[in-house]
Amino acid sequence: MKVLVLSQYWHPENGVPQRRWEWLTKILIEAGHEVVVVAPPPHYKRKVSIRHWFEERGYRTSFRHSIGPNGETVLRSGFFPSGRSMTRKIFNQAWTALTMTGGIIRKQGMLRSYQPDLVIGTVPALPTAAVTYLAASRFNVPYVIDLRDAWPSLFRESAEWNTGTGKPSLRERVFSRGPFQLLVFITERTLEFVLRRGSGIITTSERLTQTLMKELSSPITTVRNVFPPAMKTANLNQSSAGAPGRHLNVLYAGTLGRAQKLENALRAAAIAEKEDVHIELKFIGEGATWDNLRDVAQTLGVHLELEHQKSLEELDYYYQWADTALVHLTDWESLRSAIPSKTYELMENKIHISGVVQGEPATLIQEFEAGDVIPPNDPEALARLWVKLAQDRSLLDIGDRAQLWVRDQREGVAPRCFLTLLEQIAGSNED
Repeated sequence: MKVLVLSQYWHPENGVPQRRWEWLTKILIEAGHEVVVVAPPPHYKRKVSIRHWFEERGYRTSFRHSIGPNGETVLRSGFFPSGRSMTRKIFNQAWTALTMTGGIIRKQGMLRSYQPDLVIGTVPALPTAAVTYLAASRFNVPYVIDLRDAWPSLFRESAEWNTGTGKPSLRERVFSRGPFQLLVFITERTLEFVLRRGSGIITTSERLTQTLMKELSSPITTVRNVFPPAMKTANLNQSSAGAPGRHLNVLYAGTLGRAQKLENALRAAAIAEKEDVHIELKFIGEGATWDNLRDVAQTLGVHLELEHQKSLEELDYYYQWADTALVHLTDWESLRSAIPSKTYELMENKIHISGVVQGEPATLIQEFEAGDVIPPNDPEALARLWVKLAQDRSLLDIGDRAQLWVRDQREGVAPRCFLTLLEQIAGSNED
């Protein structure tokens, strides 16, 4: 089977979407399938000025091809320089989608002689859904949407997207007066249109799968984000060896974004200090709330080490340092179906999780005894948990249940569900 994958994130970048699809591509190729990818060049973690972008003609789709880490052929589209602000991200995703669409419709480069059996679009970026629909129409083949977050229900939280980011810029204030609501409306309707006409959908959460099954008739399967972990060292948790005391190392490694609202953790640390327990916080990642978190920590007098995204190798040191790792989402209803990918990485490496989550992620942490769960937006409860963990470090020990479950998902359940869905759709199209 020839599979055309459309994504705005690809190797050598090492974010969650890239690592997920490096793993899924390996599954496809090891099963004997051929994979061609259309994606922009790596740029999300680079500071690319508009001038440099224009001089280097980054706005154009070249479809120059290279070979990816698993043997896939990668065709590079144009892009627009990314940034932290929502408006910059919107321009980036929209322009990238336009350049991808142009190259596909014209069958540019090696696509002239290429005919896939199936198109897969990875969402987000949300505009990729529309590109996937157009590409499948151009090649007259079925398509599948890999829906990595709790869309389209996340649109219902759009009024809250900029909370926690600090004072909005003039551009963001103007944009949010009407154009933003219009864009959300158009994007939501487009995504619903594409999902209803798709031949299949892949989600990362069983709860989201069950929700979509009630609304859509196409086949849907769950492929969790259980890609191989960044750390190579298993069984990192050695917390019970430490003596009970007044100190706890808390790590958060992930997106510092709108859906996390990590101010809650800073306030919990400040409350714990009043109980004479010092919480050493390290936050590692990128996102819209980065600067605001630094300012809030200074205001509260909380010790926060705030670092930009680290390489996979560097993260190993931070996981060795941590007593507990924070998995943190705010209280939006849609996030009950969103499972941060770090959850699985922490479970496999037996690192205690301080879960500030609800819904499916909370259920997983509790069912597989991977840590403790606190409801979102309750800093007093989180502070009480951290004080208890500092005073009784035996509570930080994690057994094998979570680790074994994650490995079973990665090696058995996920590949089987993924390949079964795709081969079923491709086979139906041949009939």
